[in-house]
Amino acid sequence: MNAIWIAVAAVSLLGLAFGAILGYASRRFAVEDDPVVEKIDEILPQSQCGQCGYPGCRPYAEAISCNGEKINRCAPRWRSCDAKNC
Repeated sequence: MNAIWIAVAAVSLLGLAFGAILGYASRRFAVEDDPVVEKIDEILPQSQCGQCGYPGCRPYAEAISCNGEKINRCAPRWRSCDAKNC
C-alpha cells in the first residue's frame, strides 16, 4: 500500500514541477503583439473571406503593417463603407 502512495506522490510532484516549468516558460518566452497590427485588424470586417488573397483578416493586417501591402484589397470592408465610416 505504501508503494501506491509513493507513486502517487512522485507523479504529483512531477506534475507540479513540469507545470511550474511550463508556466515560467510561457511567461518568459511570450511574444508581444504589434499594436499597429492590432489596430488594423480591428478596422477590418473579420469576415475571413479570403477575397484579399490572405487566409483571414489577421494575416492581411500583418501584411499591411510589415510587408507594405495596400489596404484596399479587402472587398467586404469597402462594400460596407459609407461617407462617415471611410
